[in-house]
Amino acid sequence: MARPAADAPRSFCAYLMQLLWNATIAYYLIMRVFLDFDPENPPSGPKTAAADPPPGAAPTFDTFRDHDLSAPSRRRAALPSVAPARSAVRLAAVGRVGARHTAAPLAVPLVPYRSQKEGSWLWVDLWNCLYRDRIVFLSKAVDDELGNQLVATLLYLNSEDKKSPVSLYLNGSGGDVVPILALHDTVRHVDCPVGTVGFGGCMGMMGFLLAMGDKGRRYVLPNTRVMLHHPSGDARGQAADIHRESRELLKQRDYMTALLAEQTGNDYDKIRYDLERNLYMSAEDARDYGVIDQIVRARRGAV
Repeated sequence: MARPAADAPRSFCAYLMQLLWNATIAYYLIMRVFLDFDPENPPSGPKTAAADPPPGAAPTFDTFRDHDLSAPSRRRAALPSVAPARSAVRLAAVGRVGARHTAAPLAVPLVPYRSQKEGSWLWVDLWNCLYRDRIVFLSKAVDDELGNQLVATLLYLNSEDKKSPVSLYLNGSGGDVVPILALHDTVRHVDCPVGTVGFGGCMGMMGFLLAMGDKGRRYVLPNTRVMLHHPSGDARGQAADIHRESRELLKQRDYMTALLAEQTGNDYDKIRYDLERNLYMSAEDARDYGVIDQIVRARRGAV
């Protein structure tokens, strides 16, 4: 049965009120969550920018909190990042003038850094700050994408300064053979010295990369565990394909064994026999085996 005509305006008004209510809720969520603005407690007072710190003086954290760091002179330098993927993490704005809250990143912290060329202070994430000090952290398995970023980082640092050393801090379980060998070729190619520092655990290809640092610049911390083994593969398909994959894997094994024999000073046959199974070593064992050169210990009197 058809509805009375008098109910049509009433249903339309109810629909319109529901639509306005939904729009109000959406506006509130956008302002509160994404723009960090509280409609119930808006900022009071005129928005005035804080004065720059005196020349040569390090600004305080209050200065960084209140000062607008979005000026072109304080833009971040574009350096390749090898930090863990954070595509799903929202980095909130920092240093907004007159904001009631100072937002902070949810993943990698931002730290103040003074540019040597411009002489100004700027906010950079922790990994880029370490890159500027020629320190590269490697804490995950190396795949093709990460290998490309590491190669690009080493080439950039070498173009900036061909004499200052670069330090690779290693803590992880290695990765694919081809990207690791590409990184090894880059270490041999650049003019600047490249040292390796192992901490935590350097397992598999990460231990191989630890041994590939320049001799005299390979360090580990006292509680570091090192493990070396031959590369492994997973071949499928026809018998001819498996045979070819096996031959290629044996070639990579012999080549990497020769590199380890050159870097450690051990006999080729000894390394080939020792790495048939996982070879676990403490810091002292790695030094005696020739994988590293020195164990970094705490200074006397340090807490």
